[in-house]
Order: sequence, then structure tokens, then C-alpha cells
Amino acid sequence: MTEGKSPIDWMTVAAIGVLAMCVVTFDHEALGHGSACLLLHGHIRLLTSSLFRCDVRSGWIDPAGPGMNLLIGTIALVAQRLIPSERTKLRLFLIALTAFSFFWEGGYLIRAMHRRDGDVYYFAQFMLGDVTLAERWAFAIAGLALFVFCARRTSRALLDLCPRASAARSLARILWISATAGAAAAALAYRESGWGNLRDAVLEIGLASFPLLILPIRGQTTGGVPPVIRRNPITIGLAVLVYCAFVATLGRGLGV
Repeated sequence: MTEGKSPIDWMTVAAIGVLAMCVVTFDHEALGHGSACLLLHGHIRLLTSSLFRCDVRSGWIDPAGPGMNLLIGTIALVAQRLIPSERTKLRLFLIALTAFSFFWEGGYLIRAMHRRDGDVYYFAQFMLGDVTLAERWAFAIAGLALFVFCARRTSRALLDLCPRASAARSLARILWISATAGAAAAALAYRESGWGNLRDAVLEIGLASFPLLILPIRGQTTGGVPPVIRRNPITIGLAVLVYCAFVATLGRGLGV
């Protein structure tokens, strides 16, 4: 794919999307929930790309996954401002990392309060006891605020990287397609929960980050300096290696 005189290689952008998906999923399930389980002297009974079970029951395990994603997403958001403009691929990776992290947790918070289940709802029960309707609305509004903030910040970051709106949308769509397809394919490696693992993986990465299909809505329609993202075998090779490791571990499922 080429925009103007500056090439944008779709394979390299897709590789960045896959890398971001692997990192965000690992942060939530393994680094977040998994670390909390081990810190509480528990044993991990099941760890997949969207399912987690620990033999210790504690209200502190539930928020560890969302909390880790919010932490990593925030670090990536701050880091975007520190990376030189010429480091296009790294900046795009950080944009994807923040987007997938914040969209996941913002959307998940809304869904959890609506369905009365999920990590954040269980943590709210742990802290508050009976979660009232007003409290559920407060949490849901917080989730919506995070979701809207992420959409606005992602749109601005994409336009900073690529002022031409059409080219910026192409970048975002490639990130979304590669990450969603990667999450779905990895989830298929675990068959013991039926379609539950696949459903949750697609919801968390694909459906939650659907704004990437339309962002940025506004921007320059002509002119602007498009980014230079040439084919990078190192980035593509790294994505292949990381993804293979991801499928072989969280994809197939770990546990005792």
C-alpha cells in the first residue's frame, strides 16, 4: 500500500498489530491475573488468551488484569510523547498498545456493569458488597469516559503520525484486522471451553476496539506528509516468533 510518495507496507503494520495484541493479552491474563494468583501463594489452574482460573479465591485477583492493562496502556500513552517523530513503527506500536488496552477495559467495564459479571463487577462486590444500581451506573459512566478518551486520543495520535485522514484510517484498520484475526486464531487452539475462549478473545480485542475501523473521522483530506513505514523483516520476523510463542502457550492454554 502506498500513500503519495511515502510507502506504507501493510505487512509491517499488520505485524505491529499482532505484536500489540499479544502484549495486551499477556498483560491482562498472565502478568495481571497470573501474578496476583502467584503473589497470593496460589497455583494457576488455567491460563489462556481469555480465560483464567486460580485455586485461591481472592477479590484482589479480579482487578489485577484490568489494572495491569490500564498501567501498560498509560505507560505507552506517555511514551508516545517521548519517542522521536522519525521512529514511526515504534510510535505506531505504542498507539496500538494504548488503544487495545483502553478500549478493552473501557468497553469491558460497561459490559460488566450491564451483565453483572466479570472482573470489575466481582471486585466491586468484593469492596462494596451489594452493588447498587447507582454504583453500576457510576462504573459504567467511568468506562464510557475511558472509551471516549481513548477514541479521541487514538484519533489525535494517528493524525500526528499521518495527517492525511484516509491514510491514518488505513493504518488503524490494518492494526484492527491483524490483531482481531490473530486473537481469534490463537483462541481456536484451545478447544476445551467450546466457543467460549474464541468469543471472549474476539470481544476483548475485536469488538472492544471497533472504533479503529472508523478513526480518525476527521483530518486532512489532501496534502500532509504521510509516514514512512517500509517493509521491515525484523519487525515481521519478531511478530511471527512472538505470535507462535503466544499460540503455543496462552493459545493452547496453560495450567496444572
